[in-house]
Amino acid sequence: MQAFVETNIPMERAVLVSVQLRNMLREDTEESIQELARLADTAGVRVVGEVIHQRSTPHVAYYIGQGKANEIKIMLEELEADVVFFDNELSPAQARNLEKILECVVVDRTGLILEIFAQRAHTREAKVQVELAQLEYALPRLAHQWTHLGRLGGGTRGGIKGGVGTRGAGETQLQVDRQLVRGRISQLNKELVKVERQRRTQRKHRQGIPSVALVGYTNAGKSTLLNTLTEEDLFVEDKLFATLDPTTRTMLLPDGQRILLTDTVGFIHKLPHQLVASFHATLEEVVESDLLLHVVDASHPRALHQAESVHHVLDELGAGDKPRWMLFNKCDQIGDSTLLNILHHEYPEGMQISGLKGWGLEEFKHRLAEHFASMDVEFSLTLSHRDGKIMNYLYQHGEVMEREYEANDIHLRARLSENLMGQFRTMIQGTQIQLD
Repeated sequence: MQAFVETNIPMERAVLVSVQLRNMLREDTEESIQELARLADTAGVRVVGEVIHQRSTPHVAYYIGQGKANEIKIMLEELEADVVFFDNELSPAQARNLEKILECVVVDRTGLILEIFAQRAHTREAKVQVELAQLEYALPRLAHQWTHLGRLGGGTRGGIKGGVGTRGAGETQLQVDRQLVRGRISQLNKELVKVERQRRTQRKHRQGIPSVALVGYTNAGKSTLLNTLTEEDLFVEDKLFATLDPTTRTMLLPDGQRILLTDTVGFIHKLPHQLVASFHATLEEVVESDLLLHVVDASHPRALHQAESVHHVLDELGAGDKPRWMLFNKCDQIGDSTLLNILHHEYPEGMQISGLKGWGLEEFKHRLAEHFASMDVEFSLTLSHRDGKIMNYLYQHGEVMEREYEANDIHLRARLSENLMGQFRTMIQGTQIQLD
């Protein structure tokens, strides 16, 4: 057990608990509980102590065993802690049993992540997605009456009792039964179906413009990279899950081609499946993109482990086979090159960059331009002077490489992205224009 030095800042106080089971590496357990501490900090809770407990298998009733639970109860009293965060996922019965012994709120890793998402959901879409995830998580944890719920999916955050672990799904003591919760879940699912339809419509309007999605572990620097590449000034914060809503901006490549660059929600080890399911509409931007840019925080000591976690989530989304480039970000913060060498050994095609300093981005942009140019279709055609609309389309959406005038005709050599060729052929259908 470890206790931490106190400060005078009045914050909610938490003790972290992680169970190292058989066949689990100590370093993996320590790295995971450190990440849990960052999650607690992001949620606005002060960590005052931590416990790593070794067991061969989880205790059926308490996960950690009743004896260890009694030890933690004494620790809570000494440290005046309000809540216990478990790094492991607890069953509903285990959480209830622990709360009886510890006499405080018990929240597992999934519940804490859902709390953070609730705090950071600002748009209507994000709030719906988070509320749905919370209710899916809470439903099996209900007794006959759900007496600890409040304003579903939002509300002003209070103290730990009615704060972390109950936000968005509980602050004002409502009598809500399972049928009502299921009804609310059904309503939210219908709202998300509408969101998916809207996103599909938006993508149709963008058809023909190459789309690129930034993916990566939370806090890998995706938003900073998007700002640098698109010369935007979007919100950036050194916190986990600073970005929930996808943000799409236009990026101009060195050859003049435009692409759409989308920043997406960060992933994390043991990302709750409720969130993956609820954020399906948002994460469709990943599935439907032409290219994934996997941003890795190369300065993080567990960068390789984080990259593997991202691969698992992409596989879960059905995007595991998408074309993907590895970007080793934050290279300006690397002191020892050993970790970078390990990353390059695993991903030899990875590019070293710094989204903050701009290192390596010019070469990256040229490679991106070459990649999409190689997917363009070149063709020749002859237009009349009356075909100004078609010529404007080629100049606006493609590249006119040669142009030759005759008495009544204009001979062009042009190229368009493969995505736009279908639309262009439809445009010239019924005319005398032929593509060579």
